[in-house]
Amino acid sequence: MMFKKIDFSLILQILLLGCLTSPSLISSQEYGLGFRGQSYLLDERTALEISPEEYVDVKNELEVSFDLKVDFEQKENDFGYVFRIISKKNQNIDLLLSGSITRSLILVVGDTQTSIPIDLSKINKNDWFAIKIKLLLNKNQIQFSISDSKPVLKTVTFSKQESFKLFFGANNYKEFSSSDVPEMNIRDVKLIKNGRLFSHFPLNQCGGNVTLDVLENTQAILKNPNWILCRHQNWKLNYSSETEGMQLVAVNEEKGIIYLLNETSFLSYNLQDNSMKKMPYKNGKIHLTVQHRAIYNKTDNQVYCYAESEELFSYLNLETGNWNNLETFSKKQGKKVFQKHSNVFNPSDNSIYMFGGYGQYKYNNVVKKLNLSDSTWTILPTNDTVFKPRYLAGSAMYKDSIYILGGYGSRSGSQLTNPKSYSNLIAYSVKSKRFKQKFNIANPFSNDMIVANKMWINPNNRDYFSLVSDKIKYEGCLKLLKGNLDNNATTILGDSIPFKFLDIKSVANLYYMTNQLKLVAYNSYLNVENKTEFSIHSIDYPVIEIPIESQKNSNNYWYLFFGGLTIFGVVVLYAVKSKKKIQPTHVTQDKKFPLPDAGRIETKNFEDKKGVVEKDLDFKPIEKKYNYQIIFFGGFQVINKKQEDITGKFSPLLKELFLLIWMYTFKNNKGISSAKLIEILWYDKPTRSAQNNRSVNITKLKNLLNELGDCKMDKETGYWKINHNYKDIKTDYYEVIQITTNKKNIDRDRIDHLIKITEKGPFLSNLNYEWLDSFKQDLADTIIETLIKFAESFDFKSDPDFMLHLCDCIFNFDSINEEAVFFKCKAYNFKGNHSLAESTFKKFQKEYKLLYGQEFEYSFQEILLNKNN
Repeated sequence: MMFKKIDFSLILQILLLGCLTSPSLISSQEYGLGFRGQSYLLDERTALEISPEEYVDVKNELEVSFDLKVDFEQKENDFGYVFRIISKKNQNIDLLLSGSITRSLILVVGDTQTSIPIDLSKINKNDWFAIKIKLLLNKNQIQFSISDSKPVLKTVTFSKQESFKLFFGANNYKEFSSSDVPEMNIRDVKLIKNGRLFSHFPLNQCGGNVTLDVLENTQAILKNPNWILCRHQNWKLNYSSETEGMQLVAVNEEKGIIYLLNETSFLSYNLQDNSMKKMPYKNGKIHLTVQHRAIYNKTDNQVYCYAESEELFSYLNLETGNWNNLETFSKKQGKKVFQKHSNVFNPSDNSIYMFGGYGQYKYNNVVKKLNLSDSTWTILPTNDTVFKPRYLAGSAMYKDSIYILGGYGSRSGSQLTNPKSYSNLIAYSVKSKRFKQKFNIANPFSNDMIVANKMWINPNNRDYFSLVSDKIKYEGCLKLLKGNLDNNATTILGDSIPFKFLDIKSVANLYYMTNQLKLVAYNSYLNVENKTEFSIHSIDYPVIEIPIESQKNSNNYWYLFFGGLTIFGVVVLYAVKSKKKIQPTHVTQDKKFPLPDAGRIETKNFEDKKGVVEKDLDFKPIEKKYNYQIIFFGGFQVINKKQEDITGKFSPLLKELFLLIWMYTFKNNKGISSAKLIEILWYDKPTRSAQNNRSVNITKLKNLLNELGDCKMDKETGYWKINHNYKDIKTDYYEVIQITTNKKNIDRDRIDHLIKITEKGPFLSNLNYEWLDSFKQDLADTIIETLIKFAESFDFKSDPDFMLHLCDCIFNFDSINEEAVFFKCKAYNFKGNHSLAESTFKKFQKEYKLLYGQEFEYSFQEILLNKNN
């Protein structure tokens, strides 16, 4: 067997790099073990036993060191054993915490104890401090020290050689068992024999009841561990419930109190002790809608509720539960045109600033100011070329500017003309009343992104944090996005929070609780029963990124060793296999749905009514499932030749570049010119920069297309085209084109197949580009025309359910299609579902009037009596 020459120095560099960058070795983040103490039931308290299978044998000298963190401001639950060292001869050395009474540590040796006061002027609840206890067996002494303080000496009789067990927190060892555990945190437990470190338990993992010594790989066992790293990676569900009607939220971030306002009372949830208090309104029941918003005003300790469309507001006295202006909650309200706007309270001028919003099928970019001091509403002049009409954006204040991230809307403001999600960060100066474009960020989703209303900006480093979600998912999730005001780099941190999204019925906010050092997420959903489902989650700050492959024992260096062996094996295997000739693979044709024999796509045949499409397309009953490598209907998706989803590799720019070339290839079998690409994608850049951007991204796209198989992009004709073997690379778009182009041979099987593809959703439903609108409309018109033509010749009485299915498919593309409502109402009526027929018509009637501003010309009775086949 022949091997290629291998550069072993390179392999060693790779292994070293892996060691240095491994998440398990990064110590800059917050980590350690939290102990569940006196506030928990006995069986729920935390225990850590070092070397449980054996004693630690010591000759002459043993030192135990670790870092300790305690919240000394806590008034209770801070008494108990920090550790117990117990010899094989049943001699005990204990360290206890007694913070609430004496603010001290107590060292106990046998039956004697020594109190060691703690200088709290140098230690606060967020500080770690070092603990060291040294057993000098040959000197019959114990040395104990806190951080850099002078050691405390204790005399005790030892043998020159002893064996010990070490417990932290609770333990059940012989007569020394104890369940008195303080609320504390420890990390970096080290055991040193005669000046040599022989055991180190960093406790820098997330999850698991076993932790490893990174030097000797020995185990320590745990009971009820509360891993600190998990608190910085995983959102904790603090509270969830539901309430009748609409619910608003306002937060006192300094004290960690969340106010939940429903129609009859308000709840005060305290994050510090997870307590909930309820107070009914003195004024009785109020009427809340999706247009009402609430904020907490720290200047007067009151909650304000306002309705922007009506320019009304009221404040709630938190001591008495009394609202001062009930007109704010009147049921006689006009058009709601500012729903889901962004809002920020500015304490410097005691005002609420409101940006954008949605209503009456329009987005807006109005900026309003409500001055709470003089009760005035003002529309502020702005440079609207920067702040496009939008809603569902995030906002936060930093110094004298309000920052707005993302949102969903359109340049014209109309819901009907190219709505899309924004991914830019803009700043609004309260002083100059002008917007400034900061930069665009990368969208972490393949679909449209929405941003929770409340963001938080860290004043110390200008990092911003926001909750983001995928707009097209109902059962979705909220992810924490971190960025910085000075650059466009972003990171997703922590895990996800379940989130039900249904436009204006869903709410999400992010807050930073100053005293608890936590980020808190509130999200709610107004369900069909008019009840608000809501939840409160929290995560410790700073939040950290979860490794792609999470490890239960992140401090296990052995993983790095075996990982290194794996890398070495891969390199050797590659050297062996590279000598072998790569055999071509063959694609098995789907016999159920045969395609034309031509090897490469020839788009011109689509226009030829008597060409290849009509001649070669032989439809047979469809299978229950069709697999495509490129999916266009119901959302863009790409699968490579290894059946791996690589959609995520298509950045927003690469995605648009691919679709531009793809669509123009199909449009005229000609392609698209370089000048046209620049005009659409890089219109705002200088010529040289635009050309460089085009070249770089063309190269990236070519590399991605190579992963698909027989799919190439070239410029042989002077225009960029994508040529692919449609037998090797199946796409739903190509099959739809085949069906709709040849309408003469339309039959039930072809229509079944068309419905199967398009029922997933409209063409590229998750993407909105201005240039794409015409393609979408042309394709939708063609599909609708094909379906209606078949429906006109189909006897719906033979299969009314099929007709209902066909009509629903039409409504996917045109919600007020007249022919479809005729067919659907008649099919329901024939089945005897008269109420469904009538409700279908009424819904259509309502949407028709909203869109066209006039009544539909036919009545329900006319449809049934006069429009029968």
